[in-house]
Amino acid sequence: MQDDALPAREQDAIDEAFEAQMLERLGTAAHADLPEDVRRAMDFFVRAGCCMHKDLNSVKGGAKAMMAWYAESGATPPVLLANRDNDVTIKNMTSATALTAAEEHALEATTRGGIKATTLAGAMFNHKDDKKGQQDTYKQFFEFRLGYPVTFPDTSNTRYGSHCEAAAALLIHLPLYLEFLEHVRDRKEKQGFNHLENNLYKALLDPPTLSELAVLALYAQSVTHPYMKRVRGPGTENVNILDLGPLHAQVLEHVAKIAEDPQILLVAEHFSYTEGTLDGQEWYQRNLITSILALKDKLALPHLEVLIGEFFRGALTTWKRFSSEYAPGGLIDTSTVEERDLAWMPSTNDANEGLWAHSESI
Repeated sequence: MQDDALPAREQDAIDEAFEAQMLERLGTAAHADLPEDVRRAMDFFVRAGCCMHKDLNSVKGGAKAMMAWYAESGATPPVLLANRDNDVTIKNMTSATALTAAEEHALEATTRGGIKATTLAGAMFNHKDDKKGQQDTYKQFFEFRLGYPVTFPDTSNTRYGSHCEAAAALLIHLPLYLEFLEHVRDRKEKQGFNHLENNLYKALLDPPTLSELAVLALYAQSVTHPYMKRVRGPGTENVNILDLGPLHAQVLEHVAKIAEDPQILLVAEHFSYTEGTLDGQEWYQRNLITSILALKDKLALPHLEVLIGEFFRGALTTWKRFSSEYAPGGLIDTSTVEERDLAWMPSTNDANEGLWAHSESI
């Protein structure tokens, strides 16, 4: 059968395939004839992940590593913070009999530790639903006691960094938070904690949970705040993310250093920040460092040094994965200043996410 005897649709498909092959062949030849610098510029397709998300994921990786250590070491973990239904099941468990399916599910579904405590605190002190939580009473109480307005960090979203901020808030004014919870309990017509309040109160009296809160807060002081200052602080609006390879190499080096020697973050000397922070500058919240060291002396926060090491190792693994685009010998590392300028990208996705959030609310 001759080509011109084919149905029109099949003939068109053959013609299109032939044309595509010819264009590819001609294009490849033309590309090969270009000067090397022009050809490289045309081939320079590069990606870089949002710096803010790199840090957020590093906190998540650190928290997972810290929690995993308890299972591996057999050390006494933070107190269980079960929801209402699971709490009843767990309380009725006995050590004399094998666990039932319901009891196993209750244990698996129940969480504990620093992230859980900050989540509970966020739900109580800054609930996304204005009709729930104690945010109004909280703001009035803390402004009266501290002399200035206070808003608790929003932990209702997926930003793991907000949990570090919440941990810092809880530790700096720990006695005041305990007093506030007792105030909420005692001012009710029928005195007593509800389930959320009781869980948070337990968490803030639990030394292993306080150890995890301290680790979260210290990580932000050591890494997050100085890192964020470099990538989204004042004057960074024109920073090209492709120029941040040296910064991320510095992050890897610093996080590895703390993982190997956690004691760096627990030194009482005034100038401990020179080794403790990513940029060697003053602690973002010196009063937090003072509070943690005081708690460490008073309560002997269990396994604090070990947990810092585990957290930073987990964070280091995550940093390596989420900053792989800057690997030595990679496309960004071997690019020229001119190439990076031509492919300029902001250091965070703030603008895109702001527009997305705005469109979602319309």
